[in-house]
Amino acid sequence: MTMRRLLFVLQGNFAGRVVAGRSAVKCCLFMITGLLCCLAFSARATQDMALLDAWLARQVAVKDWTADVIQTRKIKALVHPLQAQGQVWFRQPNQFRWQLGTPPRTIAVRTQQELLVVYPQLKQIERYPFDDITDPAMQQALALLEVGFPANAEHFHARYELLSVNTTTLVHQFELQPKDEQARRLLARVRLDVSTGDLILMATELEFPDGSTMRNAFSHHKLDTEIDASLFHIDAQGYQVVEPLQKGN
Repeated sequence: MTMRRLLFVLQGNFAGRVVAGRSAVKCCLFMITGLLCCLAFSARATQDMALLDAWLARQVAVKDWTADVIQTRKIKALVHPLQAQGQVWFRQPNQFRWQLGTPPRTIAVRTQQELLVVYPQLKQIERYPFDDITDPAMQQALALLEVGFPANAEHFHARYELLSVNTTTLVHQFELQPKDEQARRLLARVRLDVSTGDLILMATELEFPDGSTMRNAFSHHKLDTEIDASLFHIDAQGYQVVEPLQKGN
């Protein structure tokens, strides 16, 4: 073997070792970077979940809650969004009254046994007894009315998956989606805006599979004040009462 050939062989072996060494270093760096990203993501996810749990604990502890509400609906078929003002009252564990319009055009009242949707101008009441609501889509529709007012943190976690948390100086915005695949056919996303200081619910936004949204922005909150029980009672005198879930209606 000539000296020149020997040098070529030695140089080739050295270069191969250098390349192999560099490849090993790159592979190691990629592994470390990937591990750090996973750890950072896991830490962020843990932090986000802790923040959601803090709000749930705060909200579940609220006994009575009332606020003014501005409801904005964005529908693809309409150029301009639809907006209505009203009020909402909530009492644990699951009683609420939504009232939109001045004078009220629509009132939704949930009691222990049923949901009543009242149209004062039409003098009509739609009655939905809970014993008759067996369709999962209807059950999910009922749950939408109380998405921002969880009575139980465990049940909330069982129903919704936390996707992300975006924080500004004023609010934490939780973005969630229903865990149930069938429920996602009715509701694609849920966004909850919660104040950063005292974890008060500021807004709920529902995004539907067709891209339309319904946002409820709350203001003038009053917590743990005695709510008049008569607000959860509807006097049906003079109204036509229908039960849409009953056959023949």
